[in-house]
Amino acid sequence: MNNKVIRMINSYTKKRERDRAQTQGENQVSRKRTMVFGGLMLVICAVLLIIAMGQKSENGTLSTELADRETTLEERQDESRDLEQQITQLNDDNYIMRIARSEFFMSEEGEIIFNFSEGSGDEAEENSSNSSNSEE
Repeated sequence: MNNKVIRMINSYTKKRERDRAQTQGENQVSRKRTMVFGGLMLVICAVLLIIAMGQKSENGTLSTELADRETTLEERQDESRDLEQQITQLNDDNYIMRIARSEFFMSEEGEIIFNFSEGSGDEAEENSSNSSNSEE
């Protein structure tokens, strides 16, 4: 069927063919340009995504480390408060006197210190209760 159609060669058809060829060339360049910029955008997005994932991981690690450090800080602050209280108590003469009396058995002039062990008090109570039961 194409054999029966004869192409006319004149200035109009030549111009149309040139315009069509130029349009096809422009379309190819436009497609290539779109593919290059699209690929470039994909690479940029992939790099940014990788960076974001790394930052998220590092953020998680740092937040757990921060929680650990805050716990340590609270413990140290408690210890500091305890030590400050102990310093205050050690500056108090009455407290020092009480410690000296209880731990080192120091006494004032004219005092007699009796040291009772805890076990002997229990035995005395048991003996007194046994003797009262045997009298009945």
